[in-house]
Amino acid sequence: MKDEGTDGIHDYMTHVADAASFESYQRSPDSGLLSAEALPENSSIIDFKAFSAEYPEKLFPLVAQLRPEFQEFFIEFHILRKSQAFIGKCHGQIQTRVWQVLRLVEQAIGSMIILGTNPTAEIIRPILRKARVESTEYGSLTDMIISYAKTQNYAQVAKEVRAPVPAIRKIFRPVIADLLAHKDVKAVAVGAFLRSLTHQASLTGAGLSKRCKARNRRVKTLRFTAPPSEISPLLSFGHTEVLADTPWCLLEISSEGRMAQITPTLREQGKKVFGKKAGQIFAPLNSEGELEFGYLFARSITPAMTRKLTKIRGIGEMSTVCDEDGNFVHAVTVPNAEVQALINKHDTPNSLGGGAQPQDFVEILTGEAKGYHGTVLRMNTITEELTVEVSFPTGRNFLVTTDISSVRKLPKTAVSKRMFWGPLPN
Repeated sequence: MKDEGTDGIHDYMTHVADAASFESYQRSPDSGLLSAEALPENSSIIDFKAFSAEYPEKLFPLVAQLRPEFQEFFIEFHILRKSQAFIGKCHGQIQTRVWQVLRLVEQAIGSMIILGTNPTAEIIRPILRKARVESTEYGSLTDMIISYAKTQNYAQVAKEVRAPVPAIRKIFRPVIADLLAHKDVKAVAVGAFLRSLTHQASLTGAGLSKRCKARNRRVKTLRFTAPPSEISPLLSFGHTEVLADTPWCLLEISSEGRMAQITPTLREQGKKVFGKKAGQIFAPLNSEGELEFGYLFARSITPAMTRKLTKIRGIGEMSTVCDEDGNFVHAVTVPNAEVQALINKHDTPNSLGGGAQPQDFVEILTGEAKGYHGTVLRMNTITEELTVEVSFPTGRNFLVTTDISSVRKLPKTAVSKRMFWGPLPN
């Protein structure tokens, strides 16, 4: 599939790749403009994911200038690495349209890198004069573009230049095609800028067309399920914050090399042992799938309740200290601080505060909604399931039913900085 002006777009994207490369973009840290002529020839492709990780303060302000639905398309594809088919399902669009929008958005970001986020008449006019498209039968094309960028209204532009409303669109459409096919990368950038402004715009009023607005409203709320994390060595039950600095007991397994069989049953049986009461089990494994330290770590409100875990098939006995007659004296324990250090080292989902609670900001770790970020709405203390709401700029929402092990609690984040792809950079 090819877009109009394929050769021009290829040249344009080549220069944009240079402009977006780390070294080139750092050449002018105080200016929003870049000199395309000063950039060396390069056939590299923009790595938006790496760019976002290394220089979020530079990429995301550009993304923020896009229309809300364009922001969503770009971030879901380039940052969250979602497939075009999945994005199409979430936006109620066919995959071909998703591909077209992604190309348009990439070009729009490239144009901002070259022209700046809000190009003025002083920037655009000499480019259009050089391309020999500045003059039209109704006056300056630059003035029309600047007016449309401000008003997003064909009728208002037509009124200013005393032209019929349809005439403005008839001027813009062929100019966009000509500019995108131009050999001058700056001309191509202006074409991409104008194309992103007018894409699916209303022909009679301000903003987007009725059809585009209806399409954006087509998918309002989608529901997903995030299954338990199969790789998490930490299992939490109930409101674990009440455990505070409660030390951890040591549990032996009944035979070596059986963790592969024991691990799948720990969560199910742990719910039966603890019920609604708080409890945690930490079972870090080595590369061979065996217990890294030879023991399971576990804790609850009392050692007696923790000892009930020995009823689970495959778990042997809890380490204890007994007197000379074999009578129980006390359990062998490990301070919470030491175990928390191990938990953090293993990067477990619940390592930041003992599990997510309502109103916490979390990242979803499993299922189709993996990678999205949202706010915990509620928690079912019986099933240990969370309901997470993922909110989008266009007003769409995901409601994700997650296991407590399938989210990662994030540090405290102001509501205004909570985005569907993560916290806004400071």
